[in-house]
Amino acid sequence: MDDNTTLQFSDKTVTFDQFVDSLATKVALRMHQVEKGQLEISQAQAYRMFGRADVDRWVKNGKLKPVRISPGKKRYRLVDLQELATIQQNYIL
Repeated sequence: MDDNTTLQFSDKTVTFDQFVDSLATKVALRMHQVEKGQLEISQAQAYRMFGRADVDRWVKNGKLKPVRISPGKKRYRLVDLQELATIQQNYIL
């Protein structure tokens, strides 16, 4: 693409360079949040990404604790979930 290419969104038009710069900034921020353990996801997102059975088992076994609880909602650190997902676990009782 050349520098004159524009992208048409439903709410505005931006140049390709503006779009790439904005996207790069958001990706860098998200990577920083993940690396620092600051990125939190909802319980519903955790269930979708890692499976309800695994998330519930980690909570039950005390391996995972919510970082924030508000009425009817729990949030977990993404880095904690990713670490637990990479550990090979023995499910035999």
